[in-house]
Amino acid sequence: MVGGACGSPVAMAADAPRDGAALGREFVYSANQIDHNLSAYRVDRSSGSLVPVPGAPYKTGSFPVSVALSPDGKKVYVANQGSRSVSVFQVVDADGRLQPVKGSPFAVGNYPDGVKVSPDGRYLLVSNENDNTVTSYRLTASGGVGAKVQAAPTGRHPISVNFSPDGRFAYVSNYDDDTISAFRLDSTSGRLTASAPPVKTDTHPIYVTVAANGKFAYSSNYGSVTVSAFTVDQTSGALTEVAGSPYIAGGQPYSVAVDAQSRFLYVANWGSHNVSAFTIDAATGQLSEIAGSPYKVDWYPYAVIVEPTMQHVYVANNGAGNISAFAVDQTSGALTELRDSPYQSGLGPYSLTISSWVR
Repeated sequence: MVGGACGSPVAMAADAPRDGAALGREFVYSANQIDHNLSAYRVDRSSGSLVPVPGAPYKTGSFPVSVALSPDGKKVYVANQGSRSVSVFQVVDADGRLQPVKGSPFAVGNYPDGVKVSPDGRYLLVSNENDNTVTSYRLTASGGVGAKVQAAPTGRHPISVNFSPDGRFAYVSNYDDDTISAFRLDSTSGRLTASAPPVKTDTHPIYVTVAANGKFAYSSNYGSVTVSAFTVDQTSGALTEVAGSPYIAGGQPYSVAVDAQSRFLYVANWGSHNVSAFTIDAATGQLSEIAGSPYKVDWYPYAVIVEPTMQHVYVANNGAGNISAFAVDQTSGALTELRDSPYQSGLGPYSLTISSWVR
């Protein structure tokens, strides 16, 4: 258990189409661990401010700890750790209102942590912490969680699960083994096979993400003060640690996010109540801390996401029950907090995602 129930804190902007922000309204979703619900916000295009969606918050199962999106941004998936289920919501209008998909919530097994939809929208992956597995499910035509395909073994205490942008590979952070497992997803059957041996990280990796260019992967290492950086083999999906890794971030880094252009990386540091910011070397994946980093947020930040257009960064502050928002300098990646930030959420915001809704 990490900071209460342990789950996958972040669903990246990569859940949504890369150009989605230019096509429709943007929405931010926050899984609120203590209130057992999901907050929903519309992003004000002119300011980056968060405006609550009518009808929000929405009831989930108990202790929601991870939130993810369908590729078109019109379905929202929430892993409910306490009730061993996934809640699925449909976005029903341009104002961002949600309603449960028929049959929701869906049972998914013991102690679900991370949840992620494959980029082709056909499968849902769920990490099960107590079972040391990642399970694949077929998604139904309505977006519901259908038949279980397979429970593939991971390392001990798997937390987050994330895909490569093309959906060929999936990666799972193994908290107790200090490793990341790599899998190949068969797009026809939905089965997972180990594509490479697990790779070592620093202590207690809690979140893993792959850059939008598919070349690099990064893990936030909660048991240390670091971020590990890896190159991704484009044939096997194997991870190789880059020179200089791991990189110093802040106290107990909980989650990590990369912008849609693979230029900048941001880390939510749970133990030091701030966000570290780095530039990414386009050739090597190496990190360099941005001048002015780290940036202060409210108490115990769990999740960080980057808007697809790279205009804003949002941070879920679990201990304070709110969300901090920052404008991003397009040249340097430096952050400036918005004037009306932070924004009220439910109690215990644990996981964030951002998407666009297209008519």
